[in-house]
Amino acid sequence: MKKVLAFALILTLALPISAQQALLGKSSKMAQMDKSPYMEGAVPEVNGKVVFSKSIAAPGMSKADIFKILASWANLRFMANTEYGLWNEPSYFKNLDYSAVKIADPVAGRLVCFGNEEQVFSNKVLAKDYTVLNYNLSLDITDGNVNVTMTDIAYTYTLSNDPERILAEDWITDKEAISKRGKLLRISGKFRIKTIDVKNEIFEEIENNLKKN
Repeated sequence: MKKVLAFALILTLALPISAQQALLGKSSKMAQMDKSPYMEGAVPEVNGKVVFSKSIAAPGMSKADIFKILASWANLRFMANTEYGLWNEPSYFKNLDYSAVKIADPVAGRLVCFGNEEQVFSNKVLAKDYTVLNYNLSLDITDGNVNVTMTDIAYTYTLSNDPERILAEDWITDKEAISKRGKLLRISGKFRIKTIDVKNEIFEEIENNLKKN
């Protein structure tokens, strides 16, 4: 029996790391959770608030041109009661009733959008795990540039018998989502991953829309 176990261990060690993880029962998702894009410093705080921001250059484009492009994008991205993608795709989301473009001021070059959307962690038979994600997205536009800020992030999630509203500051910061051993916590960690992914997708969409025009 000992020889069989030793042989199995040798075979496991000889396999690529990804195959070792599969044989040892470690899911790729859990392995991904501990990678650097989601770890320490990935959720920035400004004056105690979670704030994601990025300055996106659009060389040669006027404020009016940038505003027109991004207003068109925002009106689709934040249209209430619309669904995007399939639930089993990582980028899937469903805009709910309050999703909207709140401010669209071409003179000031300012767009403010409210995200009110269903984001799914997993969807199995009779076991859909999801949260309602809320946030404000501000776009401040000048000639050749747009400053994007995502803040006021909160979640509605059923942790007990009743849905609870949780602020990002109490849930996905380094202090709240990373253990003393430097690992993402199981529950708050999945919120941290999802929020970072949503932020990345939105910022990338803005960049791509400016590049193709």
